[in-house]
Amino acid sequence: MADKLPQEMESESWAGEMGDKWNHYLDQFEGMIAPVGAAAIEHADFQDGERVIDIGCGGGVTTFDIAGRIGDGHVTGLDLSQTLVDTANRRLAESGLGNIDFICGDAAKTELSGYDVLFSRFGVMFFEDPHGAFRHLRSFLKPGGRTAFVCWGPPTEQPWVGQLMAIAAKYVQLPPPVPNAPGPFAFGNPDYLREILEGAGFHDVELTKWTGNQHLGGTGATPEAAARFTMEALFMGDALAEASAEDKASALAETITLLEGFVKDGSVQMQGCAWLVRAGA
Repeated sequence: MADKLPQEMESESWAGEMGDKWNHYLDQFEGMIAPVGAAAIEHADFQDGERVIDIGCGGGVTTFDIAGRIGDGHVTGLDLSQTLVDTANRRLAESGLGNIDFICGDAAKTELSGYDVLFSRFGVMFFEDPHGAFRHLRSFLKPGGRTAFVCWGPPTEQPWVGQLMAIAAKYVQLPPPVPNAPGPFAFGNPDYLREILEGAGFHDVELTKWTGNQHLGGTGATPEAAARFTMEALFMGDALAEASAEDKASALAETITLLEGFVKDGSVQMQGCAWLVRAGA
């Protein structure tokens, strides 16, 4: 039995294997979380002329979206993965935009300042020391600045995770989850998230629950393609790493059958839950 669930991970994993994996499946990942990402951008309510830092920018999709909303402002994308930053910079060169730059660095350690808004789409849940990290992130902001980010809600309210892990659990013994462990669902508990932000000096913390469908495997993925994506790019593959080839094949077949029941408008759509967060600095 593994010592932790595959979806429990720390920031360092993004500098290597996870960042490379995300880059390899970039279209699928971006398509999958596009609905909640769009909601987060709208919730941030960017204004003309603002300077924005986009934490965990990945391939830069949110960074480019923000750039189109801030007029003569400027947005910096920051990510721990050099591979993803290289992809973002290639996209930037093709875009012709002049109000964007991308930096490779650890948000918990990189020294930056002078921003009006600290934004993130699922990029702030992996810190080993979240209290210290958010104190540092607050230093990025001007007096009177604000943060606006989105993080996954409680794991118990993520059917797309629970049903997939139930299949994996038939073939391997999974360890019990560790509450608040670094990983996608680290901030599922709203009280814990609020404690971190207020402890870091943020005020007027607002959490708004978002629920909606995730396009598993990206927009237009078939059940088979989505199932293979869960095995190759998501935590299903990590969970089944020590399973036999026969068990992996059986789990894949079960996953395909499960996902066939969630096809809507040509995509595999499964409900997710997230927190849209805003707070003043």
